[in-house]
Amino acid sequence: MTDVADKSGSRTTRDQGGSQGKARSKARVEEDAEPRAENDGRELAVREGGAEPATQDSGGGGLLGRIGRVSNSAFNVTREIGGSAQRLTQQFVSEAGHLVDVALTTETAPRVVVHGEVVEELPERERIETPATTAEELRRAGERLLAQSAEPAGADAPHPAYPHVLEQLCPDEARVLRLLFTDGAQPAIDVRTNRPFGVGAETVAAGVTMIPEVAGCRNPDRIAEYLGNLHRLGLIWFSKEQVEVRRYELLQVQPQLIDAISRAGRYAKTVRRRIEITPFGRDFYGTCFPKP
Repeated sequence: MTDVADKSGSRTTRDQGGSQGKARSKARVEEDAEPRAENDGRELAVREGGAEPATQDSGGGGLLGRIGRVSNSAFNVTREIGGSAQRLTQQFVSEAGHLVDVALTTETAPRVVVHGEVVEELPERERIETPATTAEELRRAGERLLAQSAEPAGADAPHPAYPHVLEQLCPDEARVLRLLFTDGAQPAIDVRTNRPFGVGAETVAAGVTMIPEVAGCRNPDRIAEYLGNLHRLGLIWFSKEQVEVRRYELLQVQPQLIDAISRAGRYAKTVRRRIEITPFGRDFYGTCFPKP
């Protein structure tokens, strides 16, 4: 009887000891699970871009943890800003390229420019396209001119340049041309500085003449422009030959010539010339203007 009771008590004791061991193992597992769950929660929060939850530890490790969390947050914000800036830059480049393509494919209307300012734009119906001139077209035009020269009716026709020349003359220039056509060549004097052998000599006044006063020009101060334009059109030329000597006497006492001689210095040199109409200018005046 005693052995049976001892065996029963031993079994009961082993069962109680086993139950207590299981309970302690379960408690240990639960205690180990709590820190693991807490660490998993922290890692999940860091991966999602959030801040790691605060811990109750107030020692040195807690301060380093806070610094790490702040650094992670700043890095995440910087990465988002950089991504946004890159997307904006790509969009800007795309829009700029589109605008350039539109500008290259857009045709602008021809404009009328006067003295460097745009005054109007020509409508579509008034645009004149300049035809491309080739060597073959020029050759055909030359053949037509030669064919017209053989026709008797073309001999009496005026020069085709006369209308264009007439459009480029002002009223005072027409008066100058009339004077040269009716009265012949007019005297002119150049004033130069006098240097030994002509080395270093300079022209102080060129083409001093009384043409504007004799012709009755409204703007005599612009005589240099008038003579230059008439010479450009081939209507007059400046000859080195002289007219009659007595015709220079009146010119030598004119104020503009006296002033030029005083500016040239003590030993001023005068060169006598003349201005006359060309054969082309004489025919042009006889064709386009009434004869006196």
